[in-house]
Amino acid sequence: MSLLDGIKTPADVRKLSPADLVTLAEEMRVRIVDGVSANGGHLASNLGVVELTLALHYVYDFGPYPAGPDRLLWDVGHQSYPHKMLTGRAGQFPKLRKKGSVSGFPSPDESPYDLFAVGHAGTAISTAIGMARGDGHLKRNNHVVAVVGDASIVNGMSFEGLNAAGMVNRQLLLVLNDNGMSISKPQGAFAQYLERVRVSETYEEAKKFAKRLVGELPHSVSHTLEGAWHLVRDGIKGMMWPGQIFESLGIKYLGPLDGHDLPGLINTLAEIKHVQHPVILHVKTVKGKGYDHAISEPTKFHSPAAFRVEGCRVEINKGTGKSWTTAFADAMIELANKDSRVIALTAAMPDGTGLSKFEKSHPDRFVDTGICESHLAGMAAGMCKAGMRPFAAVYSTFTQRCYDQIWQEVVLNKQPVVFCMDRAGFVGDDGAVHHGFMDQAFLRPLPGIVLMAPSDEAELNRSLRIALALETASALRYPRDNVPTKNFDEVIAPNLRAAAAQEWQVGKSRLLREGPDATLIAYGSLVQNALAAAEELAGEGIDVAVVDARFCKPIDGDMLSRALKPGHPVLTVEDHSLQNGFGTAVLEYAVGRHLPTENITRLGMPDRLIAHATRKEQLAEVGLDAAGIARSVRDAVRATAKAGSSAMTRDGALV
Repeated sequence: MSLLDGIKTPADVRKLSPADLVTLAEEMRVRIVDGVSANGGHLASNLGVVELTLALHYVYDFGPYPAGPDRLLWDVGHQSYPHKMLTGRAGQFPKLRKKGSVSGFPSPDESPYDLFAVGHAGTAISTAIGMARGDGHLKRNNHVVAVVGDASIVNGMSFEGLNAAGMVNRQLLLVLNDNGMSISKPQGAFAQYLERVRVSETYEEAKKFAKRLVGELPHSVSHTLEGAWHLVRDGIKGMMWPGQIFESLGIKYLGPLDGHDLPGLINTLAEIKHVQHPVILHVKTVKGKGYDHAISEPTKFHSPAAFRVEGCRVEINKGTGKSWTTAFADAMIELANKDSRVIALTAAMPDGTGLSKFEKSHPDRFVDTGICESHLAGMAAGMCKAGMRPFAAVYSTFTQRCYDQIWQEVVLNKQPVVFCMDRAGFVGDDGAVHHGFMDQAFLRPLPGIVLMAPSDEAELNRSLRIALALETASALRYPRDNVPTKNFDEVIAPNLRAAAAQEWQVGKSRLLREGPDATLIAYGSLVQNALAAAEELAGEGIDVAVVDARFCKPIDGDMLSRALKPGHPVLTVEDHSLQNGFGTAVLEYAVGRHLPTENITRLGMPDRLIAHATRKEQLAEVGLDAAGIARSVRDAVRATAKAGSSAMTRDGALV
């Protein structure tokens, strides 16, 4: 049996010899590569933190919550694979991110060794401060450690946490895992500052000076790092002191250390373990360590799909169709070719949003802010005010992070920023931390904002063109999936094609299928499933109309006035929470205009968390696949017919 398979709890790690730890690190890397190559996942980041994770679990007692006693928190949870392996989940990695197996992010529901479910950047410092203060208040003599990596230190919340950390009067260790990368290339002045620290000859001289200084101190002082800190720092005031930005905030600084020197990490962590003051440990790592392909292309291998190695080449599996992300990139390039005001923005996700393709075509009209969605939204408002037309490509789940800026800087100031929300709805293998299930709910109350959801590639292009023409803020949403193989206006009934292919008018839907027995009003990409459900039902003699809603705000009132008739089943379909989503907008419109609502059925994402699985499995689980939609239509038609029959019986009795 391998060493890794013998690790059931972190206590097993502490029983190993230094030589065994090196072997264990090698086994962990092999297991990570095997798991990601088979299933997809976050590769390069996890390979880079193997030794760091081993050292932390070797020195500290990160027991299961709540017993602990020590606490380990992860920032940007996609660095947690090694931690999962050391806490009894290594055997599940052959089915990494598959339904019912180990997930790709920390999850308290999965293991008591995971303190928070986390998939957004910048959170760990604040939650660590909270745990440190809480444990201190409850008189617990324990240790709290937060690991911050992939440039999430530049996130606004991280800076807020750093500002507060210096006021914590107890042990608190913040590990800055500096791999010289973000999810893509690091952005901003702070990233450049860290890079100067990594390569500075001046700092190398400072380290040599410090080593000489400590070596000349009495034994009782030289073996107390906390005491040596002040002497070293004071002795090199005239030289570059990389920790000055942290020290000025009241946080002791140590580093940068080699994050792959396992004995060195263990010794350093043991030395600073009991320092009763906040400490930053700056650790220098290599993203993709141990796997040459990931080292040479860390962005490509940040979160690859399943892949296979063929000789010296790695072939990443590609889907058979065209993704919404690629379709968006193509549409943006075409838009920018025609209008010089168009500029594309992303927050550290040029590959994930497709804008890396746009950057090649229009490098002077592309901005990557790093993991700073709030800054991105504020900057976009400023660009609008200056006369540009920014399109902010942000995952739906990350749009939540800049909500106040969307309201204050964009909507309140009437700036026509366009938010292009990828990964709307179910995202598949990344699971609950990345589902985009609430964007319409929090954007819909904003005065004047236009909310759209295209259903095919031609519609995506039309939605972007109308967004460019608006003088108000707008947002469109699309999933992590493939666009339909054919645009619907090419395959629907001939008498509907001309109207369906028309340019968008604000607040106007399109009819894709006629039918007297029920109406499906689908919002966004689930139009495809609604059409497939209608075809299935047609074989059973149930003739269903299908409407492509296009807009959630403003909603198509004329269409609703026609569809909402007494005794006629109407089903709304959306890849969004039922709370305050498209279906809710339909109900609100109907109630406000005294239209019948008793035969409205809303289909959407239920009020519970949906675990990681394929997107297809997730849609089927909640009845949003074609079969599930067809099933709901049958139920609605039967219920309406039964209610009508009962009403006729009652009316007859009264007569």
